[in-house]
Amino acid sequence: MQLTFSTTVCPDLLLPDALKVATEAGFDRIELFRTFSESSPVHVDTSVRIVRERLDNAGVTLTGLNIRNITGRNSSKDERDLRYNMRQVEWDIHLSRALRLQCANLKGGARTDEAREDFITGINHALERIPNFTLNIGNHKGNLFENIEDYQGILPEIPDRARVLMDTGHLLSAGVDVRAFAEAFADRIGLVHLRDQKGETPVPFGEGDLPFEDVIGILNGAGYEGELVIELEKVTWGEPAQACAAARVYVEKILS
Repeated sequence: MQLTFSTTVCPDLLLPDALKVATEAGFDRIELFRTFSESSPVHVDTSVRIVRERLDNAGVTLTGLNIRNITGRNSSKDERDLRYNMRQVEWDIHLSRALRLQCANLKGGARTDEAREDFITGINHALERIPNFTLNIGNHKGNLFENIEDYQGILPEIPDRARVLMDTGHLLSAGVDVRAFAEAFADRIGLVHLRDQKGETPVPFGEGDLPFEDVIGILNGAGYEGELVIELEKVTWGEPAQACAAARVYVEKILS
């Protein structure tokens, strides 16, 4: 398993400054967001070439990109329009490929039958059209994918290249047993976002509710060799680089 820096800790920083925080914290791997953070590869002042050059110059590998979700809707018109939504998603997938990635991360829409139907149709269509690419489906409180049952109801209807993105912070927020979730999908987990969240207030790793050793043990037992993305938000107990470095050291001790 490899540790990856997440720009959730510094959403207001442009990519050069976010890369500086990452390297100061001891990371040589980073995950980006299409939206949410100013380090986005679609920022008005950047381009695919510039992003690749900045990563290379910093000696940092891009491990993933969080793209727009399959919701089945045109958000600008607040109406159902899967075709429009999938044009956005496929554009983001091709952006990911241009950034030298073979996977991207996304989520579903609302907890409705309509959103469920459109997600299944949409992800099957995308993976059929774009070979040799993986989509990691993330859980989120209040989202189509919130708990174990949500995944169990949809995974059998979509390709194996649709993997599970286990976001521990959102599992904790939704009151889901993280151990049980990891055990249920150990053989299909494609990515892990680690966040030690107690209630709605982020805390330093090891001081929240996440059973790190148990979860990492389950992943290790299943042969998981992917990324462990260190997520911190709204850090109040130190500078971002210091907080991320401490989190990295904490997880590395468990891995060793």
